[in-house]
Amino acid sequence: MAAVSIGFGLAFTACSESQVAGGGSSGSEAGNAITAQIWTADEKPAALAKVKLIESESIDVKDAIDAKTDKDGKLVIEGVADGNYTLEASLDGNALQLNVNVKDGKAELGTNKLGKTAKVSGTVKGPGIVKVRGLDHSAKVVDGSFDIDSLPAGPISLVFVPEKGDTSSTYLKIVEGAKAQASTFADESVYLLLDDFQDSNYQNRFMPAHTYDGGWWYLSYAEKNVTPVVMSTNSVGGTTPALDEEDGNIFAHAAVKFGDAFTSSSGDKQWPWASIGVELGMSNKELYCNDISSVESISFKARGSGNIIFTMIDETKEEGKREIMAFEFSPPSEWDTYNVSIKDLIFPDYTLKCVNQLLWKLSSPAVPATEDEPNPTIDLQLDDIKLVGGDRLSIWKR
Repeated sequence: MAAVSIGFGLAFTACSESQVAGGGSSGSEAGNAITAQIWTADEKPAALAKVKLIESESIDVKDAIDAKTDKDGKLVIEGVADGNYTLEASLDGNALQLNVNVKDGKAELGTNKLGKTAKVSGTVKGPGIVKVRGLDHSAKVVDGSFDIDSLPAGPISLVFVPEKGDTSSTYLKIVEGAKAQASTFADESVYLLLDDFQDSNYQNRFMPAHTYDGGWWYLSYAEKNVTPVVMSTNSVGGTTPALDEEDGNIFAHAAVKFGDAFTSSSGDKQWPWASIGVELGMSNKELYCNDISSVESISFKARGSGNIIFTMIDETKEEGKREIMAFEFSPPSEWDTYNVSIKDLIFPDYTLKCVNQLLWKLSSPAVPATEDEPNPTIDLQLDDIKLVGGDRLSIWKR
């Protein structure tokens, strides 16, 4: 996918002059504007801090907006079209980045503090340039290696733009004042690739690059009558599919054993259940719905054993009525690709305008229980999940 410039639709010419915030009609009470208060690390006004505002998905900074805070550290940027942007402020070797969602022509960012900058290094194949999506930072690749200094702490997406061929990218989180090593760069030629797991990250690749409050893979199961056989535990204690490797390829893998149903203290029958899921969008309730009406089908590779039900979730619906479709399959022992035409499987009275999660329900074992094997294993291995049709910017445009 070639690098492209994404226009801002601004009411003034970007980069022509720096804007100094505060005072007169451009003061902190301006109506339709981005407003913020920037402090230094020791909580003093960050006077005349340099500010850049860039469309969050862009890797071309020619349309960046340059601005400065006033003597009190106040910032106002007017005339910005609705959309998602990344704001970077820097002063005396310290910096910060903010994800900015401009709605109805305004965004109030409150008080924010600068921190120590960081450095990221990595290796790529071939000559080219590594850029930071949504930030004005880049580095030329020298002998297959690159170094980018002075980065603000927080999540970033690195994009390798080779002299020839398609771009590739990776996500990582930058820690204040630290040095980071970039993980595997994955091909971006599939524009709606949800995950190929090559970055060994449990955050799906389809997520906005600077939005890390959602988009996570997880493994969920009934703890009283389901026993995990293959799984992983993440740093905050949640369970996820394991990431296995075979011939250099990484894929997600989970396996469980179902126990017997039992009657709870309330008299309800508790059947065993387990599922692999991924959040499609952000956890932020204001941005909870993902309109994927433009998506024609969902493709994924699978292998394993057992009966699996693939579905999608609309969490705005009442409990028990959140699954909007069902595609049942039994994965073979060798990899097979499934292209699920979701529009043909939507239940009546449901739409694709508010999809929060994709879910693979481990429904039942491939073989019935026997005396020798009372708890057969349900095994599911997943790879190369793609949304076919549509484009991610139209899904996120709200």
